[in-house]
Amino acid sequence: MASLLRELFNLETRYVTAAKAELIGVGSILDSYHRKMQKRESVPLHKRRPWRQLHVWGSGFMDSTGEPLWPQSVNYHAVRGKLTRSRIGTEDIAIGDPGLLLPRIWPAKGPKKHAVAIIPHFATLRTFLDDYQAILPDHWKVINLLGEPEAISNEIASSEFVVSSSLHGLIVADAYGIPSSWMMPHGRIKGDGFKFDDYASQRGKPLASPVDFQDFLKSPLAYLQDSAYEPCVPDEAMLNSLLKSFPFK
Repeated sequence: MASLLRELFNLETRYVTAAKAELIGVGSILDSYHRKMQKRESVPLHKRRPWRQLHVWGSGFMDSTGEPLWPQSVNYHAVRGKLTRSRIGTEDIAIGDPGLLLPRIWPAKGPKKHAVAIIPHFATLRTFLDDYQAILPDHWKVINLLGEPEAISNEIASSEFVVSSSLHGLIVADAYGIPSSWMMPHGRIKGDGFKFDDYASQRGKPLASPVDFQDFLKSPLAYLQDSAYEPCVPDEAMLNSLLKSFPFK
């Protein structure tokens, strides 16, 4: 998020507590305060800050039961997908994850370096590496999402196929036109799958069911040659609408 705001809008970010935030963007964080409050139905009176404005640009819900509960007044400018847009009860805002804009700041460059890029969810990276790192084929690359955003984007853009248990691995693959497959996580991750359905709702076609990496490893060509995993590159109209919706210019 910080890189996008800097490169697209010449804005520097400052991370603050939830109650002081003015903007939330990339990620399944629209219901994060609700989860923090252990799914209370309202914010306690002494925590409310209705005079503050929280602007939402491209965020979505983590859970199908999450609520956009915040101490501030919430202003929506764009949300991740049609399912989130429906849940907040408006059709008059842009949709799209800001991660889809990455090629506008870091265009793909050079030849493909990796036959397959594997993107485990950051919470399960160590488990994945323990299980598979020693037996991966040559020219397969495991990407750590806790690395530098530009380097991660470049690694994905220089891959021929992406396998990811992280939603943003799939989003960035679409952004760069890379075929991709949703992968079952190697351990417990947050959420009930709503975020994947939400992203798919604006994507143009559903995400194929998540694959077991063990099956992928046994017969990768069956997946690499399957049209079900072709990318859904966002169209310019959607990207321009997302850019135009940014609240601070």
